[in-house]
Amino acid sequence: ALVGASRTSRVELSKSNKDRARSGTDARPRIWDPRAKVSSEVCGAARATVTQLTLADARRAAVDEYNLHKQVKRTRSELARIAACAQSSDTGQTPLLLYERWLARASLASDGLTAPLLPNIDPEGGLAKDLARHGASVDASTRAASEAVSKSREAAARWRSRRDAVENDVVDIAVQERGAFITLQLGTLKPYVKITKMHLGKLRALYCRASRRGKPLPDDSSSSEYKTFAFCVFALLTRYDSLGGAGYQAALGEHAFDVLYEKLGVCVECFASPLNCRYGTFCSQFEDVDAHFGSLGSFFSNAFAPIEGSFEMNPPFVPETMLLAVEKLERLLRHAEKENKALSFVVIVPAWSDCRYWRALEQSAFLRCERDIVNAEDHGFCDGSQHSRPSHERHRVSSYDTGVWYLQTSMAAKKWVVNDQVRRLVCETMKKARGSVKNVKELEKRYRPEKGATTAHPIKKTKL
Repeated sequence: ALVGASRTSRVELSKSNKDRARSGTDARPRIWDPRAKVSSEVCGAARATVTQLTLADARRAAVDEYNLHKQVKRTRSELARIAACAQSSDTGQTPLLLYERWLARASLASDGLTAPLLPNIDPEGGLAKDLARHGASVDASTRAASEAVSKSREAAARWRSRRDAVENDVVDIAVQERGAFITLQLGTLKPYVKITKMHLGKLRALYCRASRRGKPLPDDSSSSEYKTFAFCVFALLTRYDSLGGAGYQAALGEHAFDVLYEKLGVCVECFASPLNCRYGTFCSQFEDVDAHFGSLGSFFSNAFAPIEGSFEMNPPFVPETMLLAVEKLERLLRHAEKENKALSFVVIVPAWSDCRYWRALEQSAFLRCERDIVNAEDHGFCDGSQHSRPSHERHRVSSYDTGVWYLQTSMAAKKWVVNDQVRRLVCETMKKARGSVKNVKELEKRYRPEKGATTAHPIKKTKL
């Protein structure tokens, strides 16, 4: 099965396959584009040499993620209980993506996390406000948010105290073929994680690029080199499974990315992961598990400060995150303009015109044309769970109208011209990623239970 995954990767990247995919005669989805290459000058200090892990280090990282997954799952359950008790109604349901929005806001603060994925604070009372908007009184929501923070801190303490608890029981990693998928499991511990063969092939290629300086992995799955890779994959998959919120991990479709690459020279993604990245160079949230697969680290890191190049920016649809991203984008563009460099950003965000990030984009001096808006039901994205779904379910219809913005320095506007044809092509190709369902209501019905800890009501955005 492991050798098969390698063959899948080679077939996926073959020239003939890519040509057939462009012509529409090949049904095999192209999950990433190895053509895009960037210079070290573009990435700046963010491009660091990744230290190759030993087998023991990789095993330890995988065990840490296994333990963290259990604590995050417990904290989510505690939050659901707390939220249900705080609500004035007796629905017993919690707002959709409540934990994910709390986590996203906390991740932006220097002291926001007490451990990976476990919030340490409730920044600006965002969690309490979410609860109040969904039926809790002001007092009840404040008490509930405080209790949730305490439970998260307790979970982090348990994780730190138990980091060695199961390591002695883990002597190996089991990698098995299950149809179109590969599963990875720490010894006999449950649960296991799964990934499509094609995505495993992609991770293998990214790992060899980033962690082995292009040296291929041996096909022998019993070798220490391959097991090290497998433990890294397990840690990666477990982290993103713990993160949840697949909608926040959605990515632009491959056809739209092709237009950005071929017409505007886009080679780097500002918000991605090894699982959903289109290019081999990208920024992501979790440098500790992502760097082994090519991540430059967080877009918000001071180390990421390009003064030239062409980038795609599609941040998680959390108002606070998008505002912070736009503010950094403006700083980068001002510095690049001063240095007379070509720096370009294509920004993909929901069309929430009453939010501060939208107004900041409208007022930018680097906006080169009017923004485009694509109606929600007319387009879609690659789903954040595409790596664990059948290939025909990689795409999902958009939950919101989407705005497409083009911000460039003067030099970039001359180098990568944004004309009506480019704008039309980007919008048209976004429509090719709608998926098999017509609208969000059908999407919720397919992937979410009718009863339980979540509700299919749309997210209520905060004016920021």
